[in-house]
Amino acid sequence: MQHLDLDFVRQQFPMFQTELGQKIGFLDNAGGSYVAGAVIDRLTDFYTNYKVQPYGANPISNRAGEAMELGRRTMAELLNVSADLITLGASSTQCFNTLSIACTPLVAKGRSAAAGEVIVSEQDHESNIGGWERLCQQQGATLKIWPVDPESGELALEDLEKLLSNKTAIVAVTHSSNIIGTINPINEIAALVHGVNAKLVVDGVSYAPHAWPNLDVLDADAYVFSTYKTYGTHLGVMVVREDFLQELAPQCHFFNMPYPNKRLDSAGPDHAAIAALAGIGDYFAALHDHHFAGKKGLPLHRKARAVAALMNQHENELCAYLLENLNDLPVRIFGRKTIEQREANIALSSPKISSKALADGLAEYDIAAKNGHFYAYRLLQAMGVADMNDGVLRISLSHYNSLEEVERCVAGLRAMLG
Repeated sequence: MQHLDLDFVRQQFPMFQTELGQKIGFLDNAGGSYVAGAVIDRLTDFYTNYKVQPYGANPISNRAGEAMELGRRTMAELLNVSADLITLGASSTQCFNTLSIACTPLVAKGRSAAAGEVIVSEQDHESNIGGWERLCQQQGATLKIWPVDPESGELALEDLEKLLSNKTAIVAVTHSSNIIGTINPINEIAALVHGVNAKLVVDGVSYAPHAWPNLDVLDADAYVFSTYKTYGTHLGVMVVREDFLQELAPQCHFFNMPYPNKRLDSAGPDHAAIAALAGIGDYFAALHDHHFAGKKGLPLHRKARAVAALMNQHENELCAYLLENLNDLPVRIFGRKTIEQREANIALSSPKISSKALADGLAEYDIAAKNGHFYAYRLLQAMGVADMNDGVLRISLSHYNSLEEVERCVAGLRAMLG
């Protein structure tokens, strides 16, 4: 069986060549990953050599435009979608806010029988709730909450079925939870949503770093994730299917309306950050060509998926070890206690020691982890967390983490929790 070459992986990240990078076991990856060297190289190249207004006739401006186009095209190739369907925003939160405003025509004004209803999941990060709530308040429409089980934090399909009706316009749900780590059955959800002619908006921010989204098989009408959590610059990527895009109110300057990839561009993000996205493609390609030397001619999306499978396998091995040890400690694990149908992202709390004290204590073991509600405020409320500022301790793994780092984390928790 092919395994991830961890030494090669870590060579691709300049952070591991620094003193702190070699010392600290970084287990706070759900908040933002390390940046691949290929991304940093392209970012530096842009700022050094052609940080000017792009798309001009002069050579410097022309190179800037070409670099930005390569960044957009690379992201489209990684996802195997048309570049016309991709909107880049400053963050996923901005993308969701823009999308919710653009959905105004689908959520009718007033409380008539024809008024559109929006369903959001209680499991979601606030980014995929707040914008929809504000839209419903503005339109006088109904916001329905798809509730979680208060013990497990899981969503049940039968609960969604009860909420759906011929008034449903939008359903928003996360691909995987940034707290309990559960991977939701998106296509089963989509079948129910599309059965009432509604649109499905999926938050892939927590999922993408662990598995890389395969939009060929996901039946989502809109899919959003963050590149700063997938080894790149700080941007949000939003893919909106063409039929859905045509129903939305444009958020761009009126003269940009004929261009599909600009229709939802409410504020153009950093040009250099866009250009540097090509470095994510470089990174996936380098890992693929190292691990699968005989298959170099594949399209970029297939390379990314093959590499992501190795990443996921490595993360799951580390996560299984972590969960096995946590199950022996006096803590509440939020979510499943095995790796089945979950990502390598674990939240926990102790009845005796605050989550902040646990995070501070791990720092003494040179382990980086954080505590808080991580913007999944409503989920933690539903699961009975009393102090939202203290929240939970979250340990989130990436493919560049080592077993030694996880063992050190376990040792620190054992010392504190006994």
